[in-house]
Amino acid sequence: MSKKLRWILAAALVIVVAVGGLYFAFGRGGNATEDEEQTAVATLPSDGGGEQPPTEEPTAEPTEEQPATGDFTDPAQLALAFANTYPGDVDHLADPTFLASLDGTDASLLSQIDDPRVEQVDHDLGDVDERYAFTVFGTYQGSEVRAYSITLSRPAEPEEGGSAVDNDVEFRVDSFDWGPDLAGDEDSPGPAAGLVSPLTAQQRGDLMTETRRGAITQVLTHDPEESDEQRSERLSQYLAEPTEATPPMSRSGRYAMKVEILSQAYSTEPGKPITLEYTGTWVDPYDSTNNGSWSLTATVARDDDGELSVQSVAETPPSEDNGNDE
Repeated sequence: MSKKLRWILAAALVIVVAVGGLYFAFGRGGNATEDEEQTAVATLPSDGGGEQPPTEEPTAEPTEEQPATGDFTDPAQLALAFANTYPGDVDHLADPTFLASLDGTDASLLSQIDDPRVEQVDHDLGDVDERYAFTVFGTYQGSEVRAYSITLSRPAEPEEGGSAVDNDVEFRVDSFDWGPDLAGDEDSPGPAAGLVSPLTAQQRGDLMTETRRGAITQVLTHDPEESDEQRSERLSQYLAEPTEATPPMSRSGRYAMKVEILSQAYSTEPGKPITLEYTGTWVDPYDSTNNGSWSLTATVARDDDGELSVQSVAETPPSEDNGNDE
């Protein structure tokens, strides 16, 4: 091989090596860049990758002027909305019976409670309803206090075996209790002592039973030796207003029917006093074929002392279900 030919082959080899090097350099460099971009997108800070952690969007804190609103199937949202609204308009947050109890209450102390926050303290899912309890904390005269507690409720899921997540009924506030830091005790009353307060959890639980054992039982009681004046005087101890409701009587008027209370329920309408409805049956103790049903509604409101008391009892005339009543 001549010297000239060797130089030509050597030059060609150098060109081939140079072109190959450029190809691999540009080709693999481009792929590496693409892989790095894909990795940067796929790797999240929570996985330990990425250089810039995600920033959370600020959540506006509710205020009294702009209370929290939203999905009140979330009990915490409802509790916070109430804490930032009451004593303002809580019609859309409150159970009708609880709302009726707010009439005439003194919530002025709440204007001195700043920065309210809520904390769940209890949850119960029963056959009839689902209930939550929350404590509302706040700042009072520079110190954090347990201001009050509220309970929330809604009907339990209607379908047997259904899950709570399937229940789309919204919660409503149904009771209010001053916290121990503000209520104090008998020996050391707190700033809330003596205030006319909304319906408490204990009052709500006792209201129907006490009304039934007191006013309703007395209305259904018949004393054959008692005059109309004596009956009116007796009932005045249980009712603020006179009532014409009378127990179902025998045809002769000598004795009352035997009565039984079968059901009791809150039937309060928004904007009206608390109303408690009691229904039952009556039967002649000497003739069981002579029977029927009855219904009484007790109206409850605050008296001059701020206590919840029965104002009146109205009756729906007992039905006459059989031919013996004609």
